[in-house]
Amino acid sequence: MDVEQAQLNKMLRWGIFFSIVWLAGVGSFIAMRSGIRARRLINQSEGRLQGMGRAWWCLIVGGFGLLVWGGGLLVAITGYLIQR
Repeated sequence: MDVEQAQLNKMLRWGIFFSIVWLAGVGSFIAMRSGIRARRLINQSEGRLQGMGRAWWCLIVGGFGLLVWGGGLLVAITGYLIQR
């Protein structure tokens, strides 16, 4: 396995980990960033790098995490403002 593929695999492993462990939205953000960077690297590699499925996983699950976290934050802020 070449060095570039090994680095991509490591980045995607962390992206998948952080997509599952949301860490109050920060993990989801890291997963999204990893997915975007991985897709860009894979598309620019002209077929040398693999992992597009894992990159999509990071984007979809990380995006879902951001939506859930952002929605929860919006509900909390709205509830606080209504009670005042």
